[in-house]
Amino acid sequence: MKILNAYVTRLLLTTVLMGAGVLTFVMAAGHVFRIFDWLARGGSLGVLGRFLVLRLPDMLRFSLPLAMLVATVLVFSHLAADNEITAMKACGVSLWQVIAPGLLISVALSAVCFWCATTLGPRCQYEADQLLWEQAAISPMVLLQDSGSFIELEGLHIRVDRREGDILHGIHILVQDRDQRLQQTITARQGRLRADAEQRSFELVLQDATFGQLDVEPASPNGLSATPGRFATREITLPLSTDESGSLRRLARKPKHMDLGMLFGRLYLDAERGENVSPLLVELHSRLSMSLSPLAFLFIGIPFAVRSRRSETSVGLLMALLLALGFYAFMLISRSLKTDSRAHPEILIWLPNLFYQLGGLWALARISKH
Repeated sequence: MKILNAYVTRLLLTTVLMGAGVLTFVMAAGHVFRIFDWLARGGSLGVLGRFLVLRLPDMLRFSLPLAMLVATVLVFSHLAADNEITAMKACGVSLWQVIAPGLLISVALSAVCFWCATTLGPRCQYEADQLLWEQAAISPMVLLQDSGSFIELEGLHIRVDRREGDILHGIHILVQDRDQRLQQTITARQGRLRADAEQRSFELVLQDATFGQLDVEPASPNGLSATPGRFATREITLPLSTDESGSLRRLARKPKHMDLGMLFGRLYLDAERGENVSPLLVELHSRLSMSLSPLAFLFIGIPFAVRSRRSETSVGLLMALLLALGFYAFMLISRSLKTDSRAHPEILIWLPNLFYQLGGLWALARISKH
């Protein structure tokens, strides 16, 4: 039995490590374009290397569960296609004994994902963002790009249409509250950044700027409507500080930057103040649910693998990957409802885990009887 467990464990571990490496590389490839763009705008390659390393724990909590799913389907479909599982059953080895190594590996991966999601990942994400802020204090123009996409500076989402030296043309700024709801829009014909590296602060000077304020006012007994107020100015300066001691808003981390202890503390404080804690609950429960996803993917992947023949392995892998896509899609839908406490998104976010684990266990129980 020890030889059998060692054989299955070796196959699973090898495939999981290979799959995690490939999937993590694919996720990191999205940052490659940022690397070339950063270098083209005068950024440091060393800083970008540190940035990628700091983002690694957050990528691992997504790549490890997917690697477990891929390894489960590939390894157990190989064993089933070669009639090895049939031979094991003929020798008195139950299906549960065959998949025991996979269960242990998935529990270990869940522990790693839990650590990455609740402790290491948020801290590394915070350090990565702080690293970009340090570079912004030295050379803020490096962070602004003219690709037409938004970047975030001091809670402001800024897009620049074109840049000529230190002059920015076509500036668009979105101001959101803590619940990611739009509060104000700012557009400017042009502007520039003035930085003070010693004070770790800089200013955004806007010329020919137009401000659009969204004030929520009651429109009818049945709902609310947002009535925008607009005003324009020839020139205005927006101070942006990277010094955390100079801004009370900067003292509070974003939910994605909070570890487990910080999240519980923030939940207690917001509940005491009577604020909506649904976004924080969704953040907490999504991390916990994602930590258990290796187990869910193991249970849902084995039935597809054990029943497949050699020619059907790719079909089983495709179906399992589609189920994984459905898992993440459902979680994204639940997170989109994070401000609606009446929908209880913190409970909805557990449904994929519940359905996949219970459905997989039910299918395994039926297969083991044959």
